[in-house]
Amino acid sequence: MSAFDCGKLLASNSEPSGGKSGIHLIIASYNPDTKRMSNFINSFQNTLLAKNPSNKIMLQDMGFKNFQTEAHLWCDELKSVIEEYDKGELMSIVFLGQEAWASFLSLSERDSLFRAKYRELPIFAVFASHNGIAIPKDSISRFWDPVPVNVEKRGITGATTGGYLNKYDFSRNVGLIKTFFPNTGTVAVLTDNTYGGASLKALAKSESKLFPEIDFQFLDGRLFSEEEISRQISSLPENSVLLLGTWRVNIKGQYFLGNSLQTIVESRKDLPTFSMTGLGIGSTALGGFVPSYHVDAREIARQIEEFNNGNTKEVKYIVNNGYYSFDKRKLTEMGVESYMLPSNSVINDSEDPQVRQYKQFLLLAVLIVILLVSLVIFLAVVYMKNKTLRKALERNEKEILEAKTRAEEGDKLKSAFLANMSHEIRTPLNAIVGFSQLMSEEKCSHEERIGYSEVISQNSDMLLTLISDILDISKMDTGKFEMDMKEINLKELCDKIFQTTAHLRKEGVEYVCRPHPGDVMLKTDIHRISQVMINLISNANKFTESGTITLEYELRGEEKDVLFSISDTGRGIPPEKQHRLFERFEKLDDYTQGAGLGLAISKQIISRLGGKIWLDKDYKGGARFCFTHPL
Repeated sequence: MSAFDCGKLLASNSEPSGGKSGIHLIIASYNPDTKRMSNFINSFQNTLLAKNPSNKIMLQDMGFKNFQTEAHLWCDELKSVIEEYDKGELMSIVFLGQEAWASFLSLSERDSLFRAKYRELPIFAVFASHNGIAIPKDSISRFWDPVPVNVEKRGITGATTGGYLNKYDFSRNVGLIKTFFPNTGTVAVLTDNTYGGASLKALAKSESKLFPEIDFQFLDGRLFSEEEISRQISSLPENSVLLLGTWRVNIKGQYFLGNSLQTIVESRKDLPTFSMTGLGIGSTALGGFVPSYHVDAREIARQIEEFNNGNTKEVKYIVNNGYYSFDKRKLTEMGVESYMLPSNSVINDSEDPQVRQYKQFLLLAVLIVILLVSLVIFLAVVYMKNKTLRKALERNEKEILEAKTRAEEGDKLKSAFLANMSHEIRTPLNAIVGFSQLMSEEKCSHEERIGYSEVISQNSDMLLTLISDILDISKMDTGKFEMDMKEINLKELCDKIFQTTAHLRKEGVEYVCRPHPGDVMLKTDIHRISQVMINLISNANKFTESGTITLEYELRGEEKDVLFSISDTGRGIPPEKQHRLFERFEKLDDYTQGAGLGLAISKQIISRLGGKIWLDKDYKGGARFCFTHPL
């Protein structure tokens, strides 16, 4: 059984408007969160609300998927969903995907009362095919053989229908195959267990009669499993060609994995492959005559407005005719020269310039990572050797015993240090290497590569921060941690700190600064005190989902210092972890990014500046860290 959601209100505005207002119902055949459906829905609702803020846009997800076992149920399910809405409030119905659209057409043909009820509404199809089939009334057998129909001519008598229809041209693709491979004797047509697959098969079977010299075989995902279809492809005779239709849902009603298409043709890499839908162009298919797939939500909204103004003839179908599309890499592999291509052909480069640019970036990133890892290991070795040499200088028995004890402790620290570093470095490195490999794959889309590059950039920043912390720890332990003391304006410093950490602030979190009245000048190391404040605010951002993060400072005359505090309204710090907060590698949350070095470094910096840092255990509204700095 297919499952569907109850109506979801996408957007509305109760402000009055001069135009007609009501419910605009969007019915999606399947998951409306797919990119193309989501883009259409967002554009459609924004356009309608801009014209009339009183409009209501409702979304229904029908969840239509398994054609072979569930198609006969679709009409009844669709009827029950539409009739949930008051006919008087409906202003339009937009069907996304051909499953829901075909169900509506079939339902209107069978049910005269339903047809009459919605005849006066403008009804639109989007992401639907120009060619289709009737939805079956009853469950169907393996031998069910539908007849193709022209959807544009199949309209509801007296109704106003329009939208975008994609026209698939089987005959032109067969003609293209014969042009490139004139000795072709067999054409295998691949379709899946969807309405689109069944309708394309019906179209292909009907038009295949125009080519009696060719033996057509139909690899139907409604009837055969992936393994069976793979075997059928392997056994195709010489001078065969594979023509791709659809490949989204298998015989069990499950979505195919991303590499499923490449898997089933793996055994016949020599087999010329064409596509009449665009499927496989860029991976397995040489090319084909495919629809343009143009859709404009603003045009649908315009037609609705024209309908409401009485111009019903403005509601019409827009047919997406096809064009020749080819994969440059496959053309080269098959030895097809450009002069052999039809005029106005579009040649797609599987590896576009951005991919090549990303490869150069990945190579550079790997080299940088190797250098950084080498530097980390070198610093770790130097760090441990310096400790060992200092201990070796002890002369008397007491000092020798103490040195021995420190050496033993040092070995433990070394093991813990290397274990922690190995874990912390491995995390960003795994992400960098893993997503680098994904980006190098040909099937990776442009949008996925952008997302992967952002992940690589984030993990590179994480790795650099870790190395910076290790350098600071090393300098502190070896006594080479120097301060550059200059006078600064504390109010200006706090403003810069908030600007620097603004990108870390979550939505719903507000930064609050409570300075001491008047300008306060402080002689300090601006880099180091900024490091402490940024670390504390960064920690506050990690554990604060909403509320405020407050930075406050005040002059204390008697103590002759400045008291800083950074407080948040987050989840706070458990009492059992408070006493170990300032230890190295101590993390409040194992699932939060960071190596657990920030507070340890902050404590040493404040100590060298002559102050103290602590957690305010009396603060109950989240977490509050305080530190002092002498005037």
